Amino acid sequence: MDVWSQLVSYGDWGVRALSIIGIGIHWGILQYVLGLPFMAFIAELIYLKTKDNDWMRIAKVLIKGTAIVFAIGAATGTLVEFGLITVWPRVLAAVGKWLYFPMYAEVFAFIMEVLVIYMLWYGWDRLSPAARLVLTFFAFIGPWYSGAMIVAANSYMQVPTGLVPDYNPYTGQWLYAQGYPKILVAIPTSIASLLNVTTLQSLGVQIKGTTSSAVLAYVPVSIVDRLVYESFSGYTLNQSVLRLVLKSGALNDPGLASTPVLTVLNSILDSTVSYYGIYTYLFRSPDYIPSLMHSIGAGLVVSGFTSMAAFGTRLMKTRDERYRKYLEKAFKFAVVFSLVAIAYEGLVAGHEMGVTVAKYQPEKFAAIEGLGAPGFTSIAEIFHTAPIEKLLAYGTLSAQLPVYGQIPSGWGNISSSLGVPGTSTYLPPLIVDYTYYAMVIIGVALGLYALILTGYIAFGRTTRIHRPWMYLLIPAAALAQFASYMGWATREIGRLPWVVYGVMTLSDTVTVNQPPAWGVVLYAVFYLAIGVALIYVVYRFLWVPSRAEVLEPV
Repeated sequence: MDVWSQLVSYGDWGVRALSIIGIGIHWGILQYVLGLPFMAFIAELIYLKTKDNDWMRIAKVLIKGTAIVFAIGAATGTLVEFGLITVWPRVLAAVGKWLYFPMYAEVFAFIMEVLVIYMLWYGWDRLSPAARLVLTFFAFIGPWYSGAMIVAANSYMQVPTGLVPDYNPYTGQWLYAQGYPKILVAIPTSIASLLNVTTLQSLGVQIKGTTSSAVLAYVPVSIVDRLVYESFSGYTLNQSVLRLVLKSGALNDPGLASTPVLTVLNSILDSTVSYYGIYTYLFRSPDYIPSLMHSIGAGLVVSGFTSMAAFGTRLMKTRDERYRKYLEKAFKFAVVFSLVAIAYEGLVAGHEMGVTVAKYQPEKFAAIEGLGAPGFTSIAEIFHTAPIEKLLAYGTLSAQLPVYGQIPSGWGNISSSLGVPGTSTYLPPLIVDYTYYAMVIIGVALGLYALILTGYIAFGRTTRIHRPWMYLLIPAAALAQFASYMGWATREIGRLPWVVYGVMTLSDTVTVNQPPAWGVVLYAVFYLAIGVALIYVVYRFLWVPSRAEVLEPV
């Protein structure tokens, strides 16, 4: 199977390219805002314990780096949010009524970041060490809080609240024939009274119970996605699949027959959100906590390895003995921090993320493993990693991994059975097998590299590390970013063709104003210019002054 052709076949490449470029650049910058102030906070804690001014100098440099990247990150983040509104307008139209809370709360996180980071930047010399510590605490809490709000929305897109998965790893059985995956919804009593329960059950709908104002039911995602499609296509009840499950004679009422499907769907969604709690609905996604842990971990890893490269390469070139001692402390700090961060990211956050994907997005997990795909040899098959994946994902070697070749192409599509057009394929792209294992292999290599450098430090040989290891510092920093991007690609590309898994596909949500190729190119050039400008500013304000080998005043 040609994985590149498969990836292209999903269509809408123009708007997908806009999102990839915009979010990709923003994510690359955002990671430093997540990690650098946290490193500075730790350095300041060490200063308060040791009263060694070098630790405050380290913190000051890290805060400078935070302020520089934050300025560009704020600009790119604004562009990303505008892009969401203009490129994927129906996502907000469908879920905006409850998506607003984390998005609105994120504004306050952004305000906190602006105030705190620039108070540190401009007021550093006027602040006491204790005041700096307090502000630095909020300098990393602000981005983490902001990330928590954004991740709430993205986690819902990955695993909607109330989703029941469609794969049993203990029998190796896909449960499509029983109507899975399903989503728990609360159907208002006024709507439920019009439905034929027997017909609903024949379509895979399961009644869970009732509340004072609604009937709780597990509804197959194929039905949910179809109703979303009809809602944005202007269908009325007498044109909808819902006509098949209404009680006999219900459509004889002209008012009911002409009711827009969008009105019905909005009532069901509003009732469902009220059942879970409008302020907690998105946060109840099973994907939320693992995603938040993993996102922050990625920022810590990238920040750690980049700082390690910066301090280490400067250490290799310095001649002043006093300056060398300062750099030696900074380098050792960055090395140990990087080792702890990547161990956390891989063994804790990454593991929890993997378990969540395996349970709630088995199609994506099947694509990651690539087992049984016609004409495709997966990395898992080459290296025989199946036993490891079974143990990590399901906790037992007796489990069975989902087989990609057993997934029906139209598993989430009810349209074909109705003789109407729909999404052509619901198979996730196999390219995520490559992106996932690239992330894993690079992550393991970086962990071993950080462990080797930590070994040198532990045996008091920081200034006698063999040069080949030091020459790998900059490539390691670049690979840390690359591994992070591969993880992001696995997460987002593996969800195709869904935009909101089990709810909305690309065709349901994409704007009708498709961007021309020249527009995408200009957009990419603009972002490339921003990236180049950021690199130059970091070089000009952080690297060039360090060559003077003058210690920062504290």
